[in-house]
Amino acid sequence: MLTRITEAEFDELLRSFKRTAFRLEARDSYALGYERKDFERFLIGLPTPPPDLDWWRPWLDQIARLTDEGKTVSRVRILASPASDYQRWEAWGARWNMEAGERVSYLPREWAGRLKLPQDDWWLLDDERVILMLFTDEGEIDRKMLIDDPGIVARYLKWRDLAVQNAIPADDYAAA
Repeated sequence: MLTRITEAEFDELLRSFKRTAFRLEARDSYALGYERKDFERFLIGLPTPPPDLDWWRPWLDQIARLTDEGKTVSRVRILASPASDYQRWEAWGARWNMEAGERVSYLPREWAGRLKLPQDDWWLLDDERVILMLFTDEGEIDRKMLIDDPGIVARYLKWRDLAVQNAIPADDYAAA
């Protein structure tokens, strides 16, 4: 079944999963109003560390709490070639996500295409539910849809496994 969910429901799902949360990030950039000023500071060479940002810090705290509970939070980012400015900003900030306990990896867009991975953003929670994140052409969040049909979720499990098996861990990516 495909059900539209609210931001509050989305936040609760990301707080309350039992074992694993995996995110595939497919866009080259996002247009999220709350981060615009900090992204612009990065572009001019004056970035603010994520722990000092009132909108990023709660995510770092949540990752730390979840991983302290023994849960796994991971993501694969599909990268343009060359990486977009936004992707460079995300790569710069990934170290703080990893210090909090999140596993971050990168997959070149060309590889993702060969693997036939979907080019949408999504979360897979506990191998049982998918949250499909749909964006406008400009990169603003349009809506989020919850999928719990086992047959559809099985496809996302395969895509997750392909993405993880072929992705480059962030530490290796940064060293390259």
